[in-house]
Amino acid sequence: MNTIDTTITTSGNSAAVRLPKELLRMSGLNGKSKVRLSAKKNQIIITKNTNPREGWEEQIEALLIAEGDPSKEFDDMKIADNDGLSDLAWDGPSFEDWQKAHGKVS
Repeated sequence: MNTIDTTITTSGNSAAVRLPKELLRMSGLNGKSKVRLSAKKNQIIITKNTNPREGWEEQIEALLIAEGDPSKEFDDMKIADNDGLSDLAWDGPSFEDWQKAHGKVS
């Protein structure tokens, strides 16, 4: 691990630390990197802020090409529309009443 000593300065109402170019290079970050700051006793840790959905669009497109449209997998669920249950009355509480009874809504 490489370390560089520096000083915390002020910038308006905030504090600032200048990160030398060489330190950024060694870390793999740059001046436009989105980062996450974590605080521990006597430490501030800077890590790259990753997007958990990064690359999803390309992966979904590849799956669509390889596997086809997944919505067709649910075509047989239309059978449930004719199960005769849609005309039955609901005798339970409404969702809002259930939330109130269980302390979920003030």
